[in-house]
Amino acid sequence: MRKNALTICCFTCAFGAIGAFCRWLQNQLAFDEAGLPAASAWNYIVPLVIIAAAVCFYTFIPKYKRSGLAMTSDFYDTFAGGTMLLVPGAWVIGGVMILGSLILIATADENVNLVLFRILAVLGVLSGVSFGLTAVCARRRFHPGLACLFSTVPIIQFCMWLIISYKQNSTNPTVWAYAVEILAVAAALVALYFFAGYTYGRVKPYSTLYSAMMGAFLCIVALADDRNFGLQLMLVSAAAMQLFWAWLIVSRRYKPEDAPVKDNPVTDNPAPPAAEELSANGQVRQIVEAFRADEQQ
Repeated sequence: MRKNALTICCFTCAFGAIGAFCRWLQNQLAFDEAGLPAASAWNYIVPLVIIAAAVCFYTFIPKYKRSGLAMTSDFYDTFAGGTMLLVPGAWVIGGVMILGSLILIATADENVNLVLFRILAVLGVLSGVSFGLTAVCARRRFHPGLACLFSTVPIIQFCMWLIISYKQNSTNPTVWAYAVEILAVAAALVALYFFAGYTYGRVKPYSTLYSAMMGAFLCIVALADDRNFGLQLMLVSAAAMQLFWAWLIVSRRYKPEDAPVKDNPVTDNPAPPAAEELSANGQVRQIVEAFRADEQQ
């Protein structure tokens, strides 16, 4: 299972590297000195690479559906992992998000969007902490409400990022200058939405896997653009988060006959009452009914 998971992550990163290289060439050759778009084949190659990646990633889904293995449908089973490095790895990924957010606070340009960027940076710090705590929640089986809270914070962060990106580029006539970033942030937002479904009990493993691959790919491609270094680190962390989830989803597949036994006290059905308790309840019910009959007479 881990071999397949590693293959998924390596394939996504390889496709992302190809896309980032094509995007870099587009930035070098498809714009003039004034930043306006020029006639170039790279304006067609980049979208073709993105479409090709979307189609290739989609072909993985039927393959896993026909494999005879089932995906985990429980947050605790999925995030339990099979290695002690899982929680430290989650904290390292979250730490990169925190570092990028702190750099963004320190180096953000003095412009009309300064306040929005600082809000984004604060949300980035909370998101990095929340990602590490999500792994801790699964290992120590904290209350599902805490896991839901931690998985919601990154969604809020990327919603704010999408708003800032649109506001910053709403008057920019060169769509290609910001199109890849918009796509990357939107794809990461969709992936994080599906991730949160695990904590909220609305699991869609195949949709989550596809959105993770697509979101990580676009985040890697967007790294070819010129932006604040803090934002670049935040994109790196976002791509790593999505690859982290994709690795877990694929590596935790199991045979249907080996389905994990759920022991979550919040979701498991309570045990039926003992026979003595049923007998005692019956006697109490008879006494109450006799007392009511006496009152009516």
